[in-house]
Amino acid sequence: MSVEALTWALNDAPDIPSSCLAVLIGLADHADANGRAAYPSQERLAHYSRKSTRAVRSDLATLQRRGIIRRGDQRHVAHLPTDRRPVVWDLAIERRRTVPGSLEAFAEPQPGRPTEVPEPVDNRAEADFRPVPAGRKHTAERPEAGFRSDRKPASYKPSLNHPEPSLRSRPLPGGAAPTTGPRPGQCPKHRGSPATNCGPCRSEAIAGAP
Repeated sequence: MSVEALTWALNDAPDIPSSCLAVLIGLADHADANGRAAYPSQERLAHYSRKSTRAVRSDLATLQRRGIIRRGDQRHVAHLPTDRRPVVWDLAIERRRTVPGSLEAFAEPQPGRPTEVPEPVDNRAEADFRPVPAGRKHTAERPEAGFRSDRKPASYKPSLNHPEPSLRSRPLPGGAAPTTGPRPGQCPKHRGSPATNCGPCRSEAIAGAP
């Protein structure tokens, strides 16, 4: 394979029908640096160009008629059997077409000279990440702490265990202060016991307490 011959076939070869380009590239792939001694078989050229051998023979005749290829030194295939000797072709690489100015070197990105693309800025690279001590894990809430806190996070749900305020501490209508005496119907001596049937009072009467 010759890079020079392939470059000529792709860029500089003049007066080539588009239908014959694949066959010319196949010949260039087998030529030397001077574009000579290319002798692939017609079956191989048909495989390259995805054509039949009949179409390949037609393309070779067209390229030869236009002066793009010519018969070379047939001694290169003298070592092959007579019935299997392909034709040796030379490429007319001295013929060149004019390349448009927009396609000249450095007018567009070339192989081996990639266009420099600015690297994306990653702001996370500037963050201060502290090393994690051995045996500890990061937490999703505080990755900078480097360890898991034993405290439970605060809950935003209302608690249902708050005690109800005492009725005695509630303000009365009109701003009056709550009374501290017994409620109506309760024993004046023992709060929480009914006045008509106070158990502590009966116990004291039986014991003879004053």
